[in-house]
Amino acid sequence: MKKYAVRAAAIMLAVIIASSSVFAASAAALEELTGVKSPIISAIEGFFAKTDGQEVQTEQGGEADASPYALVVSSESMTVTVGKTVKMTATVSGVEEQPAINWKSTDTSVATVTADGVVKGIKAGKSAIVATAFVNGETLSGEFVINVITRSNLIKDYLSKHQVLSYQYSYVDDYYYTNDKDCWQDNFGFGKFYDIVAPYILMEYDYVRVFFTYDNKDWMIQLWKGQYGLLFYGGEMGIYNKPHSDKKDTLFTMYGCPDKSDWLKMEMSLYHDKGGGNYVRQFTREYDDYWWCTGFKDGHLRQQEPADELRMIGRITLNDAEMTEMFTQGLIACGFSESESLSGLELDQFYVDGNDVHIKWQNISEAENTMPIKIGVGMLVTANIISFFLMILVFLGMMGMGAFLLFLFI
Repeated sequence: MKKYAVRAAAIMLAVIIASSSVFAASAAALEELTGVKSPIISAIEGFFAKTDGQEVQTEQGGEADASPYALVVSSESMTVTVGKTVKMTATVSGVEEQPAINWKSTDTSVATVTADGVVKGIKAGKSAIVATAFVNGETLSGEFVINVITRSNLIKDYLSKHQVLSYQYSYVDDYYYTNDKDCWQDNFGFGKFYDIVAPYILMEYDYVRVFFTYDNKDWMIQLWKGQYGLLFYGGEMGIYNKPHSDKKDTLFTMYGCPDKSDWLKMEMSLYHDKGGGNYVRQFTREYDDYWWCTGFKDGHLRQQEPADELRMIGRITLNDAEMTEMFTQGLIACGFSESESLSGLELDQFYVDGNDVHIKWQNISEAENTMPIKIGVGMLVTANIISFFLMILVFLGMMGMGAFLLFLFI
């Protein structure tokens, strides 16, 4: 019995270490809920650099590097508290003398900006602060999104610029995510038993696994959405592969996190039913190279199993026509159907546009019914607790008998 208990503990520890946890995000959310600021974060906040400048495009829509000039907008902070101010700066490269900068706010009810780039928070929300300059007949423009908040939050400010245990925070859409470009999780890969054990560390989610073979590798592209612990709900899109094998996968078959050359371009938006079928967008991970595209929001689902009050709309760009065909056949095997148009994309359907596959996922789930395991584990834990207390009672009884005999013979 002890041998099996040790194995179970080892599996649980592995899941805690390797699965999509939200430890850093939980700390941030607790700070938000309690209002208690972390003295450690406060102490180290001042030692880090200011926010990097945001990339800019010309007014004509061409890339900035297509012009000999580039306008970079930066700020002391990505946030400003209502009634407070923050200074914006705009710098044009490729010129001997800096030109005049014109400033404007796209939403003056949220934030205003002066002629010299000082932004003032008016009410909670988001506003893009736009800088414009004219150089040799060319118009350069760029923007910086300012988030106006009701009170300062040092944890979120810190996580918006730096990662903690590979997790970061975005004021745009107010969510947490994994920085998959540089994270410790890519050392572990993923296996089916992670999903089996996940409910025992308070992660209840729906998932879909798409399997196919391409380029002499076995691929698994997995989607998740659901409740992550007590404080967060969210969604994930992950890419995993391993050398091709004819052996059938088992509960403990592991797929590795892919090399950078196998990352795919993806984007993902998560919607939440706020009641009556009113699905509201919660966040969007922008189109980029990923192996693990994630997002987590503060909150709790009304019903955890199944998590069909969450809807995911995603896009994955495959390498070529062969890979696209293999992936779409895998989606069909999971229960998805193909739509004739992107505008007509319905629930649990996909649409193919070249090597782009658009997915609208809500109701399909391969999550196993783990209730029998929960009952079994619960009975085992209960039996161990009872045994422990019985041992204590026996020990105390023996101690009491020993003391009684000692009393008789002295």
